[in-house]
Amino acid sequence: MRLGSISAAAVEQNIAVSAVSRRLSDMEHRLGTTVLYRKGRGVEPTPAGITLLKHAQNLLRLADRAADEMSDFAEGGRGHVRVAANPSAIAQFLPSLFSSFATNNENVKIALKETMSDGVVRDVSDGVADLGIFSEIVDHTGIETFPYLEDRLCVIAPLDHPMAKQTKVAFTDILDFPHVALEDGSSLFAQFSTRAAEAGGALDIAVRVRSFDGVRRMVGSGLGLGILPYGVAAPYAKSDGLQVISLDEEWATRRFLLGVRERKALSRAAERFLVHTLVAG
Repeated sequence: MRLGSISAAAVEQNIAVSAVSRRLSDMEHRLGTTVLYRKGRGVEPTPAGITLLKHAQNLLRLADRAADEMSDFAEGGRGHVRVAANPSAIAQFLPSLFSSFATNNENVKIALKETMSDGVVRDVSDGVADLGIFSEIVDHTGIETFPYLEDRLCVIAPLDHPMAKQTKVAFTDILDFPHVALEDGSSLFAQFSTRAAEAGGALDIAVRVRSFDGVRRMVGSGLGLGILPYGVAAPYAKSDGLQVISLDEEWATRRFLLGVRERKALSRAAERFLVHTLVAG
């Protein structure tokens, strides 16, 4: 499918075209369905072929993972764990989690990928990550999940902003002010947009940025209000010139989930990391 023709595949694999064609025919006979449309100048996948390709890619990734873990054993290690997490989880939970895990698992390597919550679920589902940490508001059908930690959203404002004297505000109280928001694709931004629509309004976005640090700096410069997890706002409020205000909404408490594709298929190192994370949480 990648090369687009049987003859190109034969050249790459250094075998006869007839041998490739025969193997494909044998496979289709065993499967009971056609996986490639044969055309005059190449091939195209059938719907069954597209599905088979996805499974084949997962098998190849699993083979690579097995080879990597065997390499770790050969070098005296004890395996590795691939973790995908959203920015909120990385900023608030993972530094202490990784540190405590490393104390008793110093030879286990952890590879961390930062992505949005829906990307975390996709990476776990596709086998790219062993374990994911993400917001419960995104669709996570098809993977095993476990309750994890919670955080609390707050409003940040420049010290001279009209809202800076408030100790708590409702979401509707801040809709009329310009906002500094995370870029499209974040579960945080999606949540605010949905809540604004439910309130019959819309967020007035002054500027979009890619990171929590960017939100704080832009808000500190007077460009608008921001909504961030308390754990990534409060520690920097003084240095960034910000007032942290409680967001008086039930949905301001956010829940995170741990997700794995199939717990019984986890490596020993990944299972140890999962257990440690659940206990630490």
